[in-house]
Amino acid sequence: MSKVETKKNTKLWRIWSMFLKELRLIQNDKFALLLVFVLPTMIMVTMYATTNQAAIGISPETGKNEGAIRLGIVDLDTTNTFPQEDLSENFTWYLSNSPDFIAVIFNTEVEALDALYFNRVESYAVIPYGFEGNITNDIPAFVGIHISSTDFEIQSSVFSKFNRVVQAFREDHGWVKGEIANEMFSEFQPPGASGFEATFGVFMIVFAVFIAVAATAAQAIVGDVPLNRMLLTPASKMEAILAKVSAYFVVGMLQAQFLLILWQVLFNIDVWAQYLTMNIVLALMSLSGSALGVLISTLVTTRLQANQSFLFLLFGSVIVGTGFMDVGLVDDYYPLNLGRVMMSDTAFKGVALAEFTGHILIILELSLALIIIAWIIFARRTTLA
Repeated sequence: MSKVETKKNTKLWRIWSMFLKELRLIQNDKFALLLVFVLPTMIMVTMYATTNQAAIGISPETGKNEGAIRLGIVDLDTTNTFPQEDLSENFTWYLSNSPDFIAVIFNTEVEALDALYFNRVESYAVIPYGFEGNITNDIPAFVGIHISSTDFEIQSSVFSKFNRVVQAFREDHGWVKGEIANEMFSEFQPPGASGFEATFGVFMIVFAVFIAVAATAAQAIVGDVPLNRMLLTPASKMEAILAKVSAYFVVGMLQAQFLLILWQVLFNIDVWAQYLTMNIVLALMSLSGSALGVLISTLVTTRLQANQSFLFLLFGSVIVGTGFMDVGLVDDYYPLNLGRVMMSDTAFKGVALAEFTGHILIILELSLALIIIAWIIFARRTTLA
């Protein structure tokens, strides 16, 4: 046997050959590329359009802010306890002149409810009888705000905008003496972005790399006919596992570069000084996602099962990986949760990556464990489909 033939029969050479073969398969799989690159891009672009829509400025048609809410106003107060002016009319004037509201006046609640039903207004406020008397006698004056239960966007914004009008009304009349007002300051925020763009962007990048790599790798082994033939050669199943994990790791890192640059350029976020650190964190996400996806691919026997497993992984990760609730030990061991914390703390707070040595070791150990388990399961199989 010649030296060339001997070299081509080494483990590293076989792994390298299968690695290149896997990259060619991924390149030819347009749906996989769509999942890896296009879907996260759509989310980023949608987030960009959403955040910039609110900052467009004044609408030439209404003279109000873009996205101003059509607010119906029903004034039911006929009391006259404040001699200087009619306070309910004055409060209506404040609402009408707010840049955040397009006011529509109604005489009765029935008219306002009918307008809400037919979407002529997005919400309506009812100034009750006794409004003026309550204010002038230091009694709380309640204004009812009616919103459609099906309009989630308005529910999240109408109260904050309404409270700004209330604050201005009270300040102008001197009814804030002895009270505490609050003002929120966002700390640890990178230059050029709001808290939403930065925080959600970090989560989106970590989530996209981990999930997209796991999703594509879940199809890596099941039904792979060329691999069936290749395993008839001296190539071992461990070599096949390592080649596939490596190939999808590379795909994940390409996606990471794409998303990092898109995120920073699109939102003018200046964390370029942490670019290497963020890449290390995303490399851990790509490795663990690739290992998890390959494990899934060894467990299932059809592509349909692989797709169903991915959906379970996707929705499960959304539930436990967002950080909105305490999920116990999952927060301490699930790579997505660890990566989200590392990414935000290193990029925004300047925490050294060495401070997360424990997190890094957990992800590496878990990835190794997933690879070994995938190999054990794969070694017991006699066919890939």
